[in-house]
Amino acid sequence: MRRASVLLMLAVTLQLCGCGRHEPKADFVFVSGVEINTLDPQKMTWNQDIRVAGCLWETLVRFKLPDMTIEPGAAESWTLGDDGLTYRFAMRSDAKWSNGDPVTANDFIVAWRRAMLPDFAADYAQLFFGIRGAKAFFDFRQQQLKTYAAGEKTQARAQQIWREACDEQFAQMVGLHAPDERTLVVELDKPVPYFLELCAFASFMPNHAASLDAMLTLNPDTGMAELPASFWTRPGNLVTNGPYQLARYRFKRDLLMTENPHWWNRATMRNHSILQRVIENPNTAMLSYENGQAHWLPDIPTNLTLAADLVVSGRDDVHRTPWAGTYFYSFNCKTTLADGRPNPLADPRVRRALAMAIDRQTLVEQVTRMRQPAAKSFIPPHMIPGYEPPLDHGAGFDPHAARQLLIEAGYTDPGKLTGLSILFNTGGGHVPVAQAIAHQWKQHLGIDVTLEGQEVRSFRERLKTWKYTIARASWIGDYRDPTTFLDKYQTGGGNNDSAWSNARYDELLRQARNDQPPDIRMTSLRQAEAILLDEQPIAPIYHYITLDVYDPRKVEGLNLNAWNFRRLEQVRATSSGE
Repeated sequence: MRRASVLLMLAVTLQLCGCGRHEPKADFVFVSGVEINTLDPQKMTWNQDIRVAGCLWETLVRFKLPDMTIEPGAAESWTLGDDGLTYRFAMRSDAKWSNGDPVTANDFIVAWRRAMLPDFAADYAQLFFGIRGAKAFFDFRQQQLKTYAAGEKTQARAQQIWREACDEQFAQMVGLHAPDERTLVVELDKPVPYFLELCAFASFMPNHAASLDAMLTLNPDTGMAELPASFWTRPGNLVTNGPYQLARYRFKRDLLMTENPHWWNRATMRNHSILQRVIENPNTAMLSYENGQAHWLPDIPTNLTLAADLVVSGRDDVHRTPWAGTYFYSFNCKTTLADGRPNPLADPRVRRALAMAIDRQTLVEQVTRMRQPAAKSFIPPHMIPGYEPPLDHGAGFDPHAARQLLIEAGYTDPGKLTGLSILFNTGGGHVPVAQAIAHQWKQHLGIDVTLEGQEVRSFRERLKTWKYTIARASWIGDYRDPTTFLDKYQTGGGNNDSAWSNARYDELLRQARNDQPPDIRMTSLRQAEAILLDEQPIAPIYHYITLDVYDPRKVEGLNLNAWNFRRLEQVRATSSGE
């Protein structure tokens, strides 16, 4: 479809919906196709949440773009001790919160402690386990809560065990200290080669300790600490230390961020306000852009007809970028399903058979029409310096071998493999891929699989409670090390939605955390991914590309990159393209 055809379609839609042309109501406006899940930095995992968090909070260090190097953030400098284990961060004297309070080392300790507490169910809690005593503290608190659940349940008892955990055990067990307000000392268990990159990640963002303490409560039924959801979405509650502050949040409508008047680096900002509009329908989002209501459309679902049409249109405002992420299907690996039935996917032969019956090349050529790299591995090739995935262990398209595996698993009649469905979240363009894969499984294996679309929050809840058989999934790397992918499938990990467990896999990841030479460490991680690909708790489908729409004459400083690191305060947008 050429540009004129796209514009004609949009003009018709404009007339039908009664929308009028108007200019953006902020310096920089972009559209998100999905609502944020949370603005709690310690609990977020989704890309749309992390993008906004990078505007509201500042980590100790940040990524300098476009050269992708670490530079100072809330910390003006740091040192690493001769032991390779002790980091000492010096906080900026001019780093302030949006209410004018100074940013202190304790604000980071409070936030990082919260990520280590099972009370808050942080999916990325394991990222902190390289800190001395962090895992032991997590386990201590978990046992504390189990004991509480089996005993006396009162507010006084809940407060007592909270004080024991946070005022006594944390200080004794965990290698986080603040000798003074401007000094943060971090002691690691073992060297972590990518620790500074972790410090630039959303989970490591600080909390304004005073306002958090004022809102925190203890649930007498569970003993757990809790924060009201409104703490993170009401501008009056939320105190931030990044370039922006939250000015307005309207669920499924928009989120407005305005300049933080106390941010230490305001002089470098190239805009003073950012508006995120939420438009779930990609065609309507495109209309908004064409109608001058947005400067940038990020994350256009690449499995939509719209995306493919844009790519072949030849437009100079369509940008296609490799992305350090993988689109895949998760298999529920539990022995029994949520309703008590035996789970056929507990057998790795069944999982691998399904993976081998997916014709990925046809999917990316004829269904998504984006020609994404077909995936045989979880970690995309050529993305991490010093690491290449074990492609020879991946599942290629081989229907005959897939049928043989089903026979070995006891399904001489594949039609008896029933009760399977593909769960996906609506609004993300996942239907065509799910339909195509279900058709391929019917065609090549004789298996009937139904489709289940769910609103994103319900979808996520079903994943977390394993109330599914097969589910669409994706994973985007957060830092440039294989563990950003492989840690997802540690036994008991907060992001292990497949409930898969392999002792040798866990051991290889543990070995990689030891002080190994880089080449040996990468070998251990490659062996771990080989096990993951052999047992197939997931079926990789394709590696991502990102599709962004913006006019390069009107938008400067987006700095698109494979790791999706953003510094939106560096973006300058104009309406005229001058």
